[in-house]
Amino acid sequence: MTRFTDSISDVIDSAIPRFSQAIQAVLLALAFLVEARWLVPALGLVLLAAVAGGPRWNLLGRIYRGLNLPSSEPEPAAPPRFAQLLGTIFLAVATAGLFVADTGTRPYWLIGWGAALIVAALAAIAATTRF
Repeated sequence: MTRFTDSISDVIDSAIPRFSQAIQAVLLALAFLVEARWLVPALGLVLLAAVAGGPRWNLLGRIYRGLNLPSSEPEPAAPPRFAQLLGTIFLAVATAGLFVADTGTRPYWLIGWGAALIVAALAAIAATTRF
């Protein structure tokens, strides 16, 4: 079975977005727990590359493909790309909150970690429910 990961394709392997979303959710939750705020813009850049360059530039997708797991059903590429775009925007807002606001202030927690945790929660839901 061929993998559905062509950058101009309208379909992708459905396991790639689930894997990517699960990794994002776990990393963002861990970043919050240990206050590793540098991880928020790092994941934002990973998502930005995936949005701008498609599957070819999706680092988490490359990691998944490197695991040599069997392909899953194809799914439309547009919904995961839209989710990546929203994740990129929210992580950009989170990055601003985490690095512009004073540590420990209300904007730091609400805008910084709040936006990052929204991405983590939505990624976890999408990874586990095919939403």
